[in-house]
Amino acid sequence: MPVFAAGLLLGGLSGLITYGMCGDGQLAALAAGAAGVLTWLGCAFLIFIDD
Repeated sequence: MPVFAAGLLLGGLSGLITYGMCGDGQLAALAAGAAGVLTWLGCAFLIFIDD
């Protein structure tokens, strides 16, 4: 559950910053989605190599 929450938090933060910098909602949504997915994949990778 913490990994899921971290992905949501970092994705939302990334989208908010992107929207604030450029004002484009579609670009902000893309940045938020990419940051969330990459956070989940990165954490899953760390868990995988730790086993």
